[in-house]
Amino acid sequence: MKLLNQKTNRTSFQRKSFISFLVITIIITVLLTFFLTITYLRTTITMVNRYNDRLIAQSNYSITYLDETAKKLGNALYSDKDIIQFLNMNENDERVAILTSKVIDKHFLTLNNIDSVYLYNAGLDLFYSSRTGERKSASAFSDQSIVKLLTDKNFVAEYRGRPIVASVDEATQSANVCSYILFEPGATAAGLKNAIVVNIQTKALTDSIQAINGHDPVQETSFFVVDTNGSILSMALSPEFGHDISKVRALTQKAQELDGSINQVQKIDGIRYLVSSSKSNANNWYITGVTPVKKIFKDVITASIVATGIVVAVFIISAVICLFLARRLNSPIQAITKIINGEASERSDALVSETEEFQAILSVFESMKEQNFQLDKIMRETGYAAKQDFLNALLSESTTYSMATVQGKLHDLNLDYIVSNQLCMCLFKIDNYSQFMSQNSQKERWALRYAIVNIATELAENYGNCEIFSCDSDKFVMLMDCDTVSQYKMLQDKVERLLREIQWNTQKFLHISLSMAYSTMFQGLEHLPSMYNNMKGSILLKMRYGHGSIITPYMMDEINTDEFHVSVKKEEQLIETVLEGDDEEASRIYQSISTLLYQYTYNEILFCIVHLIHRIYSGVLSKMPAIKDNQDLTMQEFLQDIQHAEVGTDIDILMNAFLQKLCNKVTMLKSTSSSNDLLMQRIIEIVEQEYPNADLCLSSIAEKLRLSPNYIGHLFKTAYGQSIAQYIIDLRMQKLDAYMRNSKLSLSTIIEKVGLEKNNYFYTRFKKHFGMSLSEYKLQLGREIDGD
Repeated sequence: MKLLNQKTNRTSFQRKSFISFLVITIIITVLLTFFLTITYLRTTITMVNRYNDRLIAQSNYSITYLDETAKKLGNALYSDKDIIQFLNMNENDERVAILTSKVIDKHFLTLNNIDSVYLYNAGLDLFYSSRTGERKSASAFSDQSIVKLLTDKNFVAEYRGRPIVASVDEATQSANVCSYILFEPGATAAGLKNAIVVNIQTKALTDSIQAINGHDPVQETSFFVVDTNGSILSMALSPEFGHDISKVRALTQKAQELDGSINQVQKIDGIRYLVSSSKSNANNWYITGVTPVKKIFKDVITASIVATGIVVAVFIISAVICLFLARRLNSPIQAITKIINGEASERSDALVSETEEFQAILSVFESMKEQNFQLDKIMRETGYAAKQDFLNALLSESTTYSMATVQGKLHDLNLDYIVSNQLCMCLFKIDNYSQFMSQNSQKERWALRYAIVNIATELAENYGNCEIFSCDSDKFVMLMDCDTVSQYKMLQDKVERLLREIQWNTQKFLHISLSMAYSTMFQGLEHLPSMYNNMKGSILLKMRYGHGSIITPYMMDEINTDEFHVSVKKEEQLIETVLEGDDEEASRIYQSISTLLYQYTYNEILFCIVHLIHRIYSGVLSKMPAIKDNQDLTMQEFLQDIQHAEVGTDIDILMNAFLQKLCNKVTMLKSTSSSNDLLMQRIIEIVEQEYPNADLCLSSIAEKLRLSPNYIGHLFKTAYGQSIAQYIIDLRMQKLDAYMRNSKLSLSTIIEKVGLEKNNYFYTRFKKHFGMSLSEYKLQLGREIDGD
């Protein structure tokens, strides 16, 4: 009876499947026939409307894309403190310019169609270009077309935000870049304003169109974007226009003649084109699509013929296929049902004998659980990524959503408590991040950050609603629901207990140390960005407290926010100690300074350390110039390493190493004389080569050697027992004696050739050197004395 029921069910399924397939086939055939009939009768109207609607939609998309891209970048730059600092600085600051360049480069990573960005500081009359990196005044800036606009107060007052085509190719009347100008509120006395100029490649207009039409193997329609002055902003040409600019210009003129008409048939060079033109956009640009009329009707006729043939073939073959499929599907379904129910398949069943197919079916069912598990994992990861991106946007104020939209998205992410409840924000930072970067690859770093979030999330589940996500490359943010906490002391104990658990588990399982900071309670989405910035400032207090510290909101009160000044006496003691080569005493003096220094803010600590190291190096260099090598490697290494210092211990290690290197160099220079011998040899070479120059002196020699005059004067007198000036006089007198004995030149000529001047001082020096007057010397040589 059971077998009979199974057979009856099997027969019923086969009949139903056959009837279903046949009905579907008939419906499809009828619909195709009806479609062909309607298409054949209304081909022209349908095609014209379709091309026109497509053109308008694509044009609006392209114009909106440019506007939104420019405004998005402009708003993002205006929200950055480094950009604002550049626009409002009162004097040209190289550090601010470098930070500004880095900010712009970061934004360029995500925006492909941006050509460049200009920044204009109206107060300093200073332009900056991200394309060339130049930072020049208006008169010297490379893009004078933009300069003329930004320095014209009438233009500044009347500008309404429309893009500007500033540069046009005279040969083709085409433009590659259009500029969006975003002025900062407020103006100078001259009526000028700070501005950000976003230059966008106009090819983006047709790039979007080409992307939409990317599925077409051959593009039949040519697209042009023309501004009100007739300049071609962008174009996407079909193959027949690829090398004929004259046709392109003729078509753009036709587009302007239509003045925004929907479509017309125009005849150009004996060929009829369907020209669809529209300028219904914010910039009043002409968007024109040109399609050969014969192409439209060719496609219609071809489609009708092919579709009719397909309909006939489908109708004939469908019945056979439906019957075959119904029979084919019936047998596997019954076998699969038995497998699902755990029953053995019949020996005579074809699925049993066809082993490969049967094993494939089994493998599918066996892998279903694994696939479901992977699907759940992907859904979890996708949900985490969506939460992280959206919450990061809220922290950085980069979202442009309305408050209602933000609340709706938070509701979709199950984060309603962030809007309505009291919150506490915690910030985690990976300690020794430079070492973390060097020891792990990019994939390993990503996996470790994800593991930190997983550990923290698992531990936070015992403390109520918490959302933990990665923020910067080395930071993580935790938002904790505090709505049930009535006293802050209770919250403080709860938060610190959770943070210590996270620190302990992260160190145990991942061998990663974390420093942490947490805030007071707050409520309202508008406080998220400011609270996050406060937390980034608080975490820098680890400079004083060390790695693995937990920074409380009250620790900021212990920090001295005044300026720190190292006493001149301490600086002089350090310099003298280094000049003596005593690195241990130098380290002790530095420790007495650093003990007080670490009570100040992070920025003040770095500023004072760099200032102190420069003072020490300059003081030692002034008294021992030979310590300077060609590249100042000692100073460069310190300044490079100090950027990665996170805690006071790091700075102490770097500072002690610097003092030790400097003391070692001083000691080495004092213990060797080879460098002084070479220096003395170089001085003698200069004197022997340039003694005819009357301006030769100690200062000129020191300037040539780039050393201190006092230093080389002291070394020379120590080595030769006389000053450099005396050595120059003696050499000149020797040369004068040689000329007078071996030449017939006049005395005036000889004196000039040896770099002396004929005056009373010359006669005095001559008598002192030779022990006789010039006249006596002449008589001794048997020569006449020149008349004065």
